[in-house]
Amino acid sequence: MSSFGSEERTLLNDSARQYFESEYSFARFAEHSAQHGGAGWNQQVWRECAKLGWLGVAVSDEAGGAGGGMTELAIVVAAAGRQLALEPWCATCAVALYLLEHAQGEAAGAQLQLAMNGELTPVLCHYEPHGGYARDYVKTVAVAEGDNFVLNGAKTFALHAGHADRLVLTARIGDAAGSLCVLSVPADAAGLRRTAGAALDGRHGASVTLTNVACPRAALLYEPGPDTEAHVQRALDRGALANAAEAAGAMAAVSEQTVEYLKNRQQFGKPLTSFQVLQHRLVDMSMQSEETRAVVMRALVAMDCDAENVQEIVWQTKMLTSRAAQAVGAEAVQLHGGMGMTDELAIGHYYKRLLVCASQYGDADWYAGQLSA
Repeated sequence: MSSFGSEERTLLNDSARQYFESEYSFARFAEHSAQHGGAGWNQQVWRECAKLGWLGVAVSDEAGGAGGGMTELAIVVAAAGRQLALEPWCATCAVALYLLEHAQGEAAGAQLQLAMNGELTPVLCHYEPHGGYARDYVKTVAVAEGDNFVLNGAKTFALHAGHADRLVLTARIGDAAGSLCVLSVPADAAGLRRTAGAALDGRHGASVTLTNVACPRAALLYEPGPDTEAHVQRALDRGALANAAEAAGAMAAVSEQTVEYLKNRQQFGKPLTSFQVLQHRLVDMSMQSEETRAVVMRALVAMDCDAENVQEIVWQTKMLTSRAAQAVGAEAVQLHGGMGMTDELAIGHYYKRLLVCASQYGDADWYAGQLSA
């Protein structure tokens, strides 16, 4: 349960909005995005956010964090999404830090502190080739040999994995039919190969191949067992919910920018906002953005209160958000006309970000299938 009150949340929202609007212009996005030869994300912004306590905002007081919950983290993530921020908020703060906080052993605690300070960037690599979005499809194997584990397997493209310091990896103990475990491995470990690339929206990522990667037993964050599977499920749900919050922030910005564009653009001597058919389309965009914000808030409350049906709520939220993100992004590009397709205008980049958000941690069709099953 979060220790933040309504006034603290309002202050956090105002601070995050103000910070990202002042520090993360579209020009800064273009400078650091992969499409323009950047280095992945803005390290200065990441360090400043660490000093503000935002990286550990969802980590408990007992673990050295700010004592907030997913609601507080989502406030920051949504503000970052409004400005197309490139930093690994979902991958690191929502997912990897959760796994480190609840892991056993002193090594996990030390890595958690470094990560909250912005000195270490851990990223979870879980999904595997041929597995699609299936969460239980893990063929990577960790075999115990003396004081070490030897890892063999592969992980599909994961955002921010290309520039992460440590990779949090899921694997099966002994063989592909073994129990699930979680290990934290240095990204430069011998036998670990990352194939880096850029996602559609300009953020960096990498796929991972593990060939006889030896790591000490201290790298084991979670012993095999049902609790491990539950923690991995919760971590992925947190990633999906943070991703939905990011999309909600981006959708709000897209709606506002589209309204402003149509106000300034004239046809037949009148602003485009004076035409009723365009007014209807703008209203539809705004309604979808507000509905997304509402369902995300409902899911955040459910997760922070640990509601009994929290996973179902999160999955419904991700399904609805993914559909809305695609619809709002496409509508914004259409209403901008040919300008919406250019790299020089932000709206096309928002559309790409929304498409990536719609597919991360499972797309709308996958969640619909899981819910119907």
